[in-house]
Amino acid sequence: MATRTVSVSDLRRKTTGVVQMARREDETIYITQHGRPAAVLMSYDRYESLLSQLEDLSDLAALQAAADEPARPYEESLAEISFPGPDQ
Repeated sequence: MATRTVSVSDLRRKTTGVVQMARREDETIYITQHGRPAAVLMSYDRYESLLSQLEDLSDLAALQAAADEPARPYEESLAEISFPGPDQ
């Protein structure tokens, strides 16, 4: 995966080409303003893939945290759940 840097003024002049480069070559393009990083441009598919990976990692972290919790008796957990009565 290649990485390129494009200034805001270059992006303004070459928007279509820069977007095509991000899509076609699956590149991450750093957009700079006054020589400092300002934004990142990447293909939609890459963005969605990163979001999916973040969600998977978040789920894994939650599972690991839950695994460290002490076990509770089933009856105690069941007592916390409210079930609707026959009239509800």
